[in-house]
Amino acid sequence: MKTFFSNSQKLGFIVFSVIISLYLISYNSHPFLSCKKEVKTEKKDTIAEWKVPDLNTIPQDEKGDLIRLGRYIFIHTYNYIGPDVKDTAKRFTGTNMDCQNCHFKGGTIKYVLGLIGVYNDYPEYDPRSSKVISIQQRINSCLMRSMNGRPMPENSEEMNALVEYIKWLSSLVPKGAKTLEQGLPKINLINRAADPSAGKIIFNRYCTTCHAENGQGVLNSSSNVDVKADSSQGYNFPPIMGNKSFNDGAGMYRLLMATSFIYSKMPYNAADLTLEDSYDVAAYINTMPRSNFPGVKDDYPDLLQKPIDFPFQPYDDGFSEVQHKYGPYQDMFDMGEKNNMIKID
Repeated sequence: MKTFFSNSQKLGFIVFSVIISLYLISYNSHPFLSCKKEVKTEKKDTIAEWKVPDLNTIPQDEKGDLIRLGRYIFIHTYNYIGPDVKDTAKRFTGTNMDCQNCHFKGGTIKYVLGLIGVYNDYPEYDPRSSKVISIQQRINSCLMRSMNGRPMPENSEEMNALVEYIKWLSSLVPKGAKTLEQGLPKINLINRAADPSAGKIIFNRYCTTCHAENGQGVLNSSSNVDVKADSSQGYNFPPIMGNKSFNDGAGMYRLLMATSFIYSKMPYNAADLTLEDSYDVAAYINTMPRSNFPGVKDDYPDLLQKPIDFPFQPYDDGFSEVQHKYGPYQDMFDMGEKNNMIKID
């Protein structure tokens, strides 16, 4: 019988078929794979919508009670773990400020250190300590630095309540997803050093109405008598200078972070300061006296991860401590140094 294909043609056809099959399999398109079960995978670092859960969704059970307690502690921190509470063992903060003095409206507002989705980030690598830390350790860092206090036992009711509240705030954000509106917005650099003297003039013009002339804040009580009984009522406007405010180990003691906060929301809800004015006000505020955080100069042991506005030596570059505190930063940025507060156009 006459053959239509030579042996070499048959071999070529087989090779061609194998190649085509491998190609289809690699794209899950081979007809033999049509009954294969579909496997859905969630991409890492997907972006989730900023969704604040409804308070009415907090369950009416023991867990719900803990979430509500955490929210109350967050909003009225001074009443639970402040420096004047009756139980001296629970005096964990060194100031009568609230957590929401920095994290507005219970941590629910975008771009003002909002906490939607934050719980999902932990455990997380912390460049300040060069260690992986838990959410409890991060809360204690806030207590010790931003609240000028001391760490809270990680198994205490108050700590568990705060953790459950922060977890609830993230309940509408899928695990593995991130919200873009956390933290503070990035800002542009200015082409000069921040000027504390100019910042004092701007502060006296715009900021004393809320924070008082000495930056010591305004207490809630109508009488505003500076005694313990009055202090236990907390602040209507928080102190931003002195030993009742954040200490020099807090993130707000860094120029770029403080500038972003001021530029985004100050004066409160008006936010009509220019970027350069915000730089100068931040510089002035952080020039004024405040408490020292023990061991602050040991922060960022990996010098390559030290933020360019961290105002304490040592550094791995040739720039002075003064320039790191006040700028200008463009030369550092041009040399390849990085900072997550800088907007890259």
